[in-house]
Amino acid sequence: MPAARRAPAPPSPAPGPRRARPVLAALLLALAGSLPAAARAQAIGPAPSPARVAAQDRLEAAYARAVAPGDAAGRQAALLGRVLDRIERSAMAPPALATFVDAAVAALDALPRGTGEPVETFARAVDAGVATFDARARYVPPAPPAGESGGLPDGAFVGVGLQLEPAEGALRVVEPMPATPAARAGLRPGDLIVGIDGTPAQGLPDLARLRGAAGTPVALTVRRAGQDAPWTVALTREAIVRPVLRWRLEGEVLVLTLSTFSGPVSAALEQAVAEATSQGAPRGVVLDLRGNGGGLLREGVRTADAFLGGGEVASMRARPGQPERRWQADEAQLLAGVPMVVLVNRGSASASELVAASLQANGRAAILGQRSLGKGSVQTTYPLGDRQGGLRLTTAHYYAPGDIAVDGFGVQPDLLLAHGEPGAAAVNVLPQALCPALAPGVADRGLACALAFLRAGGAEPLRAAVLDTR
Repeated sequence: MPAARRAPAPPSPAPGPRRARPVLAALLLALAGSLPAAARAQAIGPAPSPARVAAQDRLEAAYARAVAPGDAAGRQAALLGRVLDRIERSAMAPPALATFVDAAVAALDALPRGTGEPVETFARAVDAGVATFDARARYVPPAPPAGESGGLPDGAFVGVGLQLEPAEGALRVVEPMPATPAARAGLRPGDLIVGIDGTPAQGLPDLARLRGAAGTPVALTVRRAGQDAPWTVALTREAIVRPVLRWRLEGEVLVLTLSTFSGPVSAALEQAVAEATSQGAPRGVVLDLRGNGGGLLREGVRTADAFLGGGEVASMRARPGQPERRWQADEAQLLAGVPMVVLVNRGSASASELVAASLQANGRAAILGQRSLGKGSVQTTYPLGDRQGGLRLTTAHYYAPGDIAVDGFGVQPDLLLAHGEPGAAAVNVLPQALCPALAPGVADRGLACALAFLRAGGAEPLRAAVLDTR
């Protein structure tokens, strides 16, 4: 495990926020009609500092230059002061006003004058400003009215139903999701996607090319081990509903695949373990978090707690002046004493990293795969008004037990599964292409490595087994 990255000591509390008065925003609204009560209320309160007034005036003037005039422009302009207020009150490290405004004004001044669509122009300015201090902050547009969202349930997306990882300059299929276009077309774990719509695939940047509108076609060029030449398969995108959790038994090993931490994950986990153990006691467990981008922090905490019988789960720190929070595991534990592996990759983020880091730090599980994304932070979306969208800000960072930072670092596997052949000096690295020989019938290379690790009893016995097969 890498050297511990200790959480920094909390700095001194920042000065309290000031409220701003709308300047040009009020003028725009007065010209367009009447000033809403919410905007009028914003003008009442402690007098803002001269620097704040000047910064907001400058921002509103730049927005007025860039946007097409009208009622909608006035409504959006009135929100600029609320954005500044919210940043001062809630951002973990509020920037100097001049820094925020400089970036926002530069983004606005790059647009043709008087032509910008109000909401898009507002989003452009806010996103440019918040990017100066928070890489994960952004403006969240208002949700479409009921009936106009395309009818997709939470967690659903439009695509072809492939879980992929970068490999050999292309994309390797980890698993086709059941009952999806990819599964119906016969794609298998280990297949390489080397082209999309006639253009060579180049790895992770190509993932977005697989998404699109439902009913639209996409052609994949596929190369499969044991076949001489690639071939092209035509698929039609459709709405894909990912199950929160899938489980299966690979011999005496229970494989739990979590696709998200949105929804009642911990309850689904308990049910899956109960169903699996009713068929017999597993001798190993694999928790597959590859491609799991996270979700609800509380579900990540509950999932890690479920496999721990005590000790710290994680801790969280918000902005200066707010209390630190720590979670402790209770005595109840799923599959106590059963050897455990957690699979992660670059698509594992947020709550997935919390779970992996917690189980690793507590010595409950070995982590296999590739280093995770490094998103050890919590974002909160603050509404800006009724159907006016919201401002998404990073409001906390979480840490593994021992105050080990995850944000910006990710979770380093105990055994790195390399896509290619590692160098001679590589330590704790295993070419995952060698693992299927040790787990017959399992085409998913990462899962094959996890199964082989459990059956061998650890990294060193696994290395010896791999050497015997070469």
